[in-house]
Amino acid sequence: MNANANNSYRDFPDAALRRKIEERAYYIWLASGRRHGDHERHWFESQRELMETAKQEREQRSDVRNGKKTGKPHKS
Repeated sequence: MNANANNSYRDFPDAALRRKIEERAYYIWLASGRRHGDHERHWFESQRELMETAKQEREQRSDVRNGKKTGKPHKS
């Protein structure tokens, strides 16, 4: 990992979030054919995906609290 990726790693004080990003980046690396040299791209793609997922989850919780439908069927 180079200096930029290391700095990005330290920007996440939440160890659980950092671990999720690492794990997702690993799976992105596997899916890309295990090519070396793309670790920063994998890290930032993983970070973006997880942040987008977190944003969507927050919006869904907000919609539920505000009485809006989420578009997901309720289980009976």
